[in-house]
Amino acid sequence: MRHFAIAGLQLDLASGDNLARIVEEIRNTKKRLPWVDMMIVGELSLYGPAVESAEPMPGKAELEFCRAADECGVWLIPGSMFERAGSKIYNTAPVIDPSGKVVARYRKMFPWMPYEQGVTPGDQFCVFDVPNVGRFGLQICFDCWFPEIARTLAFMGAEVIVNTSLTNTPDRDVELAIGRATAAINQCYYFNVNGAGRMGLGRSIVCGPGGEIIYQADTNRDVFGIEIDLDVVARVRERGWHNLSQTLKSFRDSTVAFPPYQPGARSEAWDALGELRKAAPASADDQSARRDAPHLRIAKT
Repeated sequence: MRHFAIAGLQLDLASGDNLARIVEEIRNTKKRLPWVDMMIVGELSLYGPAVESAEPMPGKAELEFCRAADECGVWLIPGSMFERAGSKIYNTAPVIDPSGKVVARYRKMFPWMPYEQGVTPGDQFCVFDVPNVGRFGLQICFDCWFPEIARTLAFMGAEVIVNTSLTNTPDRDVELAIGRATAAINQCYYFNVNGAGRMGLGRSIVCGPGGEIIYQADTNRDVFGIEIDLDVVARVRERGWHNLSQTLKSFRDSTVAFPPYQPGARSEAWDALGELRKAAPASADDQSARRDAPHLRIAKT
């Protein structure tokens, strides 16, 4: 058995410098849950969604997280932070091993456009190995809406996919469904750790390789520890969930050339979608339609 214990730190933080608070939470979690091997914090927990907070990496904050990982002897994904690299800014999550060494940095491939302005998309997938345990893959928040990322991480051998998130919009419920689907489709563990309270809606979720819910938090601050067994992933990938669908093998053996994935692929339907931009005020026709369909009145804020 390949047992591994992961703590999700769903924290209630405000925009501003949260470095000392997060490090304190890491230390307290290790005291309360000494059996935990890895800790995950939500996206942009460090300073909040403030692009002006961007700093080079390695930088002051990352070095402090490295010291905390070394002190506590845990793998640490301290959420993400805005990284300044020359003239560009990325939304970047470091992966730190128990000796305090940064073993990977993942740059968010899909900034939440058109809202996450001024952020350059990353172009490298991120997997890393925990010795004698298994391979992990990393996403950041909106990346989860693009199944191609999770599929590629599974293709690269990821048995656990971690998504560090900061969602405070009404589509959080949809992300919970996406988490279950991602786990089932890729036959892997899936950890989505969100912010809570003032910056996020919480409801972090942990799913098993059949899409089953192992744990789901509520909307408040929650620090939870989950022990998983990566041999379960190997078993499900070999035999299927409940000895049924062997999804990854079926995808591997398919000979279909999916049209959207061909180089330069375009379609009339995609071209008709228009420009990626914030929604404009509703026209008179739109307002009339909303009066007839009350469920359309919900809006993101």
